[in-house]
Amino acid sequence: MAHRGFTAKDAALTINYIGFIYRTLVAEGYCADALLKNTGLGHDDLSNPDFRCTFEQHKTFAANAMALTGDPHLGPRMGARYNPIHIGLPITAAISSDVLSTALEVLQQYLSLNFSIISLEYLHDGDNILLRWQPVLDVKEIDYFVIGSCLTVGENLLKLVLQREDLPLRADMALSPPPDPEVLEGLLGFAVRFDAPFNQLIIPDQFLQQPLPGTDPLMHQNMVRLCEKQMAESFFDQGIEAQVRGVIIRNHYHPLAIDAAAAALGLSERSLRRQLSNSATSYKKIVDGVREARARELLAVNGLPVTTIAYDLGFSDPSNFARSFKRWVGLTPHEYRDQNGSDSRPGQD
Repeated sequence: MAHRGFTAKDAALTINYIGFIYRTLVAEGYCADALLKNTGLGHDDLSNPDFRCTFEQHKTFAANAMALTGDPHLGPRMGARYNPIHIGLPITAAISSDVLSTALEVLQQYLSLNFSIISLEYLHDGDNILLRWQPVLDVKEIDYFVIGSCLTVGENLLKLVLQREDLPLRADMALSPPPDPEVLEGLLGFAVRFDAPFNQLIIPDQFLQQPLPGTDPLMHQNMVRLCEKQMAESFFDQGIEAQVRGVIIRNHYHPLAIDAAAAALGLSERSLRRQLSNSATSYKKIVDGVREARARELLAVNGLPVTTIAYDLGFSDPSNFARSFKRWVGLTPHEYRDQNGSDSRPGQD
């Protein structure tokens, strides 16, 4: 079956999570019709495991739900109540893994089967494991709803896999603090750093090779095979925005002409532009977003000169990098470092 990257207008998103929110809020007495207003969704759609919605429908539903409840923290609040076992095949494959590293590899590969609006990247960084969440589409209007949900669902997911309630976790969000940020920290039970380079959960790497209580080699193999089968039978591949980000990252964050990026994806330049337009974004916007995130990450490294960061990102002149960074963030690289408490060694910038 041919796969293609989906856009904001494609019926490609699973309704696993918003279906849970819909049923929960209706059970609490909220008006079903008000939740579905202007979404084009029917009541039966959100209980149908085979149904797929567009991002526009997902976004409208989330906005309706937050407006109806008057709760800006609705996404993470619902995520804290969501039982990760309902993720289905991917979580069963993870729980039955031998150690946490195997479980995280499974989730990285297959979580999108039931949470297709985000991708999960698992990284080992020094003494920490990073579970990094990245929306596959531009979710700016509901970014806190999406990323906050990821963090609270992710916490419960780790607790379920490790069968522990006392995990020493931290979190970063690449967002400005929401109103009353202590609400989110209360839901999570640990600190959150806002305006960070990435959206991620952080757990000490002492858990990485820890045997899992639910390990079952036969169950694990069967579940992974079913995940592979379901992935192969899906019509849509990773979202087009996520695919473009991948091309830029593989090019070491250096600028790449759009025709070269299109060729790397097996598309014509015209087709790539059209698909990105359908997702209400552009090639330049995605490239700037990827390079901004990488710049923030590198500026957080103590002692790394700004000139080195500029050249690493493919800028021919550090002053061009400084101008671009100020356009992205509203601060110069040095101002950003001062504001975020990361200082370079004297004389190296």
